Amino acid sequence: MSGASTLGELERASDLTAIGDTRWRKRVRVRGRVRALRVQPWEGGIATLEATLVDGTGGITVIFMGRRKIAGVRLGAWMEVEGMVLESRGKLAIMNPEYVLIPDPA
Repeated sequence: MSGASTLGELERASDLTAIGDTRWRKRVRVRGRVRALRVQPWEGGIATLEATLVDGTGGITVIFMGRRKIAGVRLGAWMEVEGMVLESRGKLAIMNPEYVLIPDPA
């Protein structure tokens, strides 16, 4: 499974991890609100969409390689993502995660 998933598919994955509890080289599933978006060049000039996802315990960068935009991914949107935590530019990140946009839990 890669890219966008249904909420049911992600619910069958491992339990949610608070973003503040994520650790390098661990596979996690996190949920949060998109606080920042930017298109950033990667090595070789490949455009990447980077979203900062926050949940009240911290923030993590979610990187979508080769993308400038993704329908529904906007400031304030809620997302659930799953993937391997790595380091990018000195911060924890998840690259090309499985993801789903979710309704505002409030």
